[in-house]
Amino acid sequence: PVERSMVVIKAKYDGRQVILPDGLPNIAPGEVILVFEDAGRADEAHAWQSAQESAFAKAWDNDEDAVYDSM
Repeated sequence: PVERSMVVIKAKYDGRQVILPDGLPNIAPGEVILVFEDAGRADEAHAWQSAQESAFAKAWDNDEDAVYDSM
């Protein structure tokens, strides 16, 4: 079995290409999955995204999981 992991990166799309932020962690080339926010429902999507970000922060921003930050 292939071991997989997920890295979440907030980026921008200019209509032709995805523009990644500077200072990304060392990530090997490979396949990606892009999820685009629906502009027609931006307020609702933003509310869901904020809820998800805070939930992820509670789960991942702790001393017990900090060992995975260097992997």
